Amino acid sequence: MTETPNLPTTERLDDEKIRLIRDMCARGCTDNEFLLLMHMSKVYHLDPLTHQIWAVKYPGAPAAIFCGRDGWLSIAHRDGQFDGMESGTRTEGDDLIGWCKVYRKDMSHPFCVEVSYSEYVQRNKQGAATKFWREKPKTMLTKVAEAQALRRAFNISGLYDEAEFEPAPLPACGPVEQTATIDGEPAEVTRLPGKCSRCGKHDPMIAAYREKYLPAFTAAKKVLPDGVCEECAKELWRG
Repeated sequence: MTETPNLPTTERLDDEKIRLIRDMCARGCTDNEFLLLMHMSKVYHLDPLTHQIWAVKYPGAPAAIFCGRDGWLSIAHRDGQFDGMESGTRTEGDDLIGWCKVYRKDMSHPFCVEVSYSEYVQRNKQGAATKFWREKPKTMLTKVAEAQALRRAFNISGLYDEAEFEPAPLPACGPVEQTATIDGEPAEVTRLPGKCSRCGKHDPMIAAYREKYLPAFTAAKKVLPDGVCEECAKELWRG
């Protein structure tokens, strides 16, 4: 069983909270990657359990550390020089352009960023835009522009918005035996009948996984519907 890392936090976290952060905000990360997440949380005073910061582990690659919009704005407001921002999208020829202007009280000119849909749209292996980029292109592009402008204005490094990051495709694999473990211990695989109550595509989460998600959803004042799959649970958590 992996030992809990000695976390560099301003407050000493109890073991249960550390396990909760690792399960909800750093699933699959190595000890060093988890330490990096906690270090970045401390540096920028962000709370993983309120979804201001989290890590995602992709196959064959180091974990990526992401920041949500609430996290970016928390950093900006804490600086004391944040003087507001403007953002939006416009059409330019056949392309969609996202833009953002961030103002600081101590500077005479704003930090301006423009990004294009054609450059940042994320696609699946069939070449089609992924779900969020297909259904909410303006929202996704605005997120990219805001993240980049806020990073420039407040000297933020090592953090990204998930909308900026396109993970490597998953490797092909054969059939996998359906088993589950929680904290290294075997867990009973019991699911609600049918498919996910939200997307209708995947199997619902097993009860043991749902029990691990619930405390974080409750702490963040979010609702985890019955019968959802793990993919939808992650989308709801990050939404």
